[in-house]
Amino acid sequence: METAAPVLPEPLPLRPAGRDDAPALAALWRRAWASANPAVAEVAPLAHWQGRVQGEFFGPPCLTLVGELQGRIAAFLVLDTGAGYLHQLFVDPELQGQGIGAALVAQVSALCPAGWSLHVASGNLGARRFYARCGLQEGAPDRNPVTGRERVLCRWQR
Repeated sequence: METAAPVLPEPLPLRPAGRDDAPALAALWRRAWASANPAVAEVAPLAHWQGRVQGEFFGPPCLTLVGELQGRIAAFLVLDTGAGYLHQLFVDPELQGQGIGAALVAQVSALCPAGWSLHVASGNLGARRFYARCGLQEGAPDRNPVTGRERVLCRWQR
């Protein structure tokens, strides 16, 4: 028997993340990152993601918002509103393709009406297509200073 896809509220309710959300955020980030990077043979253990969440998601200058669906975190974004830079945006892989990511991008655009940007791994073609559909323009590729992976700067301007 097929299960019906969840019906999304319009728009997806967002709330600020708290430190008690860190374990769920780390688990979702790891799943979504692995889904977006299938060529990577070994994904870092959950402890790695938990450490990054604790170090990068809370406190100024970042605003971390979570979207919940049916009592669980379905998506999140980490945004530096002052710099207009989106550090992270991830949707649970089981819920992708249902408008959640587009709702988050619309929220980022509302929070940064003068424009905003983010980097996307060059090889993450799904994310690049998604951001292009959302109206972002790609710039020249460069290298992530920490990982060395090639990435592309994407910008949204009103």
